[in-house]
Amino acid sequence: MMDTANPGAAMAGTPADATVPPATNGSPAGGAADFLAGLRNAESRQWVESKGFKALDPLVESARHADRIQSEFNDLKAKALTPPAPDARPEEWQAFYSRLGRPDTAEGYEFRMPQGLPEGFAYDSESAKAYRGWAHEAGLSPRQAQGLHDRFVQYQAGQQGAYVQAIVQRGESAQTELVRAWGDRNSESFRANVQFADRFIHQNGGQALMGELKANGLISPDGYVLSPVLAQAMAKAGRALYAEDQFATGGVAGESRSAAETLYPVDPFRR
Repeated sequence: MMDTANPGAAMAGTPADATVPPATNGSPAGGAADFLAGLRNAESRQWVESKGFKALDPLVESARHADRIQSEFNDLKAKALTPPAPDARPEEWQAFYSRLGRPDTAEGYEFRMPQGLPEGFAYDSESAKAYRGWAHEAGLSPRQAQGLHDRFVQYQAGQQGAYVQAIVQRGESAQTELVRAWGDRNSESFRANVQFADRFIHQNGGQALMGELKANGLISPDGYVLSPVLAQAMAKAGRALYAEDQFATGGVAGESRSAAETLYPVDPFRR
């Protein structure tokens, strides 16, 4: 005869006096090992057991944590700046450079002058304009372009300073040689030789000749003699050609003579 005290239990097939163990840590009733009862894949079961999970809740939390990490990794990967492949199209490289922060045009670079440049440093604006184009073509960010700009300008300043110092030293050495050959700078002999050399230049090309001498490093841009040998040769030629009433032979001017005859009164090529 059926016990009516607990009809639901009898219908469910559970004895009226049976006790159901409570679930622990998210595990179904029946003990910790039962939470894997529905897992049919043997490798998956071994993996769970190797991780030491004893209940479903820790396993789910671990899976959620792993999913969150994977999601964050995917976001970082999407934001990462990965260079295009070697065979990528030009527009792919342009897009990559834009993400790096390169300005849209070369004119977008605005360079500041680095500190510590010598006074009077000659900044080459034309070279800077060309550099802007090269920096844009190379895909440099403004920070990268500014850094290279500063280093190159500082290098130019150093080269310019070294060049000026070398010119000064050459000029001083030339002056020493001329003083040795012509006497003290305030002497009559020194001034006369300078005048003869100057007269020779003005009578044989003037500014054009002076430009050639400067361009070839024989006279400094400021007009200082850098070649004592050349200065003495021009002074000698000027004295021979243009000294009043006097020729290289020491005679008195009596007839017109060519520059060659004056400089070389005896033909060096005559047999």
